[in-house]
Amino acid sequence: MSACGQTDIARIQAAGEAVGEARAAQVLPDLPEDCRRLSYSGVREGDRLDVAVLKADAALARQNARTTRCADWYDHLQASLPL
Repeated sequence: MSACGQTDIARIQAAGEAVGEARAAQVLPDLPEDCRRLSYSGVREGDRLDVAVLKADAALARQNARTTRCADWYDHLQASLPL
């Protein structure tokens, strides 16, 4: 009985190594530069409060749009990879 157990373990180990090697062979594309960009509000000392709020809101909208684009790109990439 112990011989069967060792054979199964060796077979499972070999299968795991084969899967690992296949995954390692996959080359992922570079993350788009846009996904690494940061947003700043552009608020300056002396800006009126209403102007500062508008600048901050615009910066937040840009960053949220960027995050959505990058997440969509990653989800598409992940879905296209073979299991």
